[in-house]
Amino acid sequence: MDEKAATPSGRGGPRGQVSAPTPPTGRADGRDLQVLARASSVLKMFSVDRACIDLAAATSELGLNRSTVYRYLTAMVKHGLLVHTQGSGYSLGPLASRVGLLALDRAPLISRADPVMQMLSEKVHETSTLSVWGGSGPLVARVHDKQSRFIRISVAVGSTLPINTAQGQVFLAHLTDERSIERATLGLTDSERKGLLDRREEVRRTRIAFSDASADGLRCVASPIFGPDGSLAATLALIGTPNRIPDHAGDARVDALMKAARSLSVI
Repeated sequence: MDEKAATPSGRGGPRGQVSAPTPPTGRADGRDLQVLARASSVLKMFSVDRACIDLAAATSELGLNRSTVYRYLTAMVKHGLLVHTQGSGYSLGPLASRVGLLALDRAPLISRADPVMQMLSEKVHETSTLSVWGGSGPLVARVHDKQSRFIRISVAVGSTLPINTAQGQVFLAHLTDERSIERATLGLTDSERKGLLDRREEVRRTRIAFSDASADGLRCVASPIFGPDGSLAATLALIGTPNRIPDHAGDARVDALMKAARSLSVI
């Protein structure tokens, strides 16, 4: 008796042939795209003036039910896109900051800033830094130091600076959202917070901010860089020792810094 080729169970094809696998329905791909779209919508809620969101706001703006939004926010925290702070809500997480820095590295402002910062550092013989807003403080995006000096002062790219630095004061002066201001000044004493808030109008008017000499013996002066829409895009700063970095306007180093910042502004 001749052997007969087995037909795969559940298939209706001819004997000896294996039916082709059923093509995917596309439902899984659709769900993945929906997840990506909703995560993107959450990230788009953040701005320079809005460093923090809460569950109620996200639920309202996304138009989804509360439990669904909570699952999305929790998953984004788990994967580093967001961080959750009790009482404050959700802010951008370390992965979002890392991706943002990679994007910044290719941004037009960064490419334009590099030669300007190099010329500035060479002219005044001090370290220059460019910072963007990182949600709770200035995020260092670029650093140029004077390499010919015996002692070099540098700052790690990607580090978040305190709000009481000169860069922080410039950003604080241009924040308009009360929750962002509250988050940025979290941890300060009442007198420290009042002192920074009292300086805001002067910093906006003069376009310059000075930090007090820090515990590590450094001082900083910063000036704003504005974008095409007139909003604050970044800060340009000089960092050095108190005997080299002034705490007042009218100094040649301060004038050079402000001129460089104006040249990078697109307004």
